[in-house]
Amino acid sequence: MLLLEQSELNDLITAVKAKKELANLDDTFVREKIEKLFAGNAKLRKKYDATKSFKQFSKSKEWEFILKAVRKELRVIYGVFQGDRTGVDVSAENLTAVLETHISTRERIPYFDMIYKELVDRIPAPRTLLDLGCGLNPLSYSYMKKHGWTPSIVGVDISAADMDFLSDAMLQLNIPGKTIAADLVKQADVLDAVDAEVTFVLKLLDTLEEAERHVSYKLFEHIHSKWIVVSFATKSLGGKKNISSAGRTWFERLLHRKELSWETFSVPNELFYVITNV
Repeated sequence: MLLLEQSELNDLITAVKAKKELANLDDTFVREKIEKLFAGNAKLRKKYDATKSFKQFSKSKEWEFILKAVRKELRVIYGVFQGDRTGVDVSAENLTAVLETHISTRERIPYFDMIYKELVDRIPAPRTLLDLGCGLNPLSYSYMKKHGWTPSIVGVDISAADMDFLSDAMLQLNIPGKTIAADLVKQADVLDAVDAEVTFVLKLLDTLEEAERHVSYKLFEHIHSKWIVVSFATKSLGGKKNISSAGRTWFERLLHRKELSWETFSVPNELFYVITNV
């Protein structure tokens, strides 16, 4: 790290995470974003060096700049999808309310039946399903089961707290599987130990590319499933604006370069690629 004392860095992390939608993020991940901001901003470092005390620095416009800049990046990567789970009863009877606490699953609720019917028509039933950047998607298991899939699910996402919640919810809802907390930009190698016939990568790649350009190429090196299902949003959050299909040409270039074949289908708000990885 640069010049920040550990206690000072901890204060910054706490301040960044004071926003409810960022509270479950791991401190290590937030720390990396703060360090990256300091490393790339000489003006910020100069102001910190010139300040007599950290208490004084914490009242400066530079402090506010740090909070805004780091929170903005974290919202793009994580927070924009999070809802409030406070007091939510995790039960089969209350499944819809649970799914509504994450924006991606909330948007899919009217279309889960359609999505899994399309997938079941194209892909043999897997024994194990790997779900990357999963959010709460593994809790859609009952829709999957309705169409004949009953896999063990391995859910992977960035927040350990979220994965603890998901693990407990899966246990309560009798969903077989486990969860893994991992930053897929830096820890994609954790996937090498997972033997899954199908991997879901739903509304994830654009987010990862925001964090590190071309990281999707690296991620695909660690996906060993025969079938990969990738999706992209076709409308902005809230459904007010269409997202141009031209923004996905980079992904089809990736598939061509890796000599992968694919089919597509869509539901309102989401385009799916069903990829054969042989």
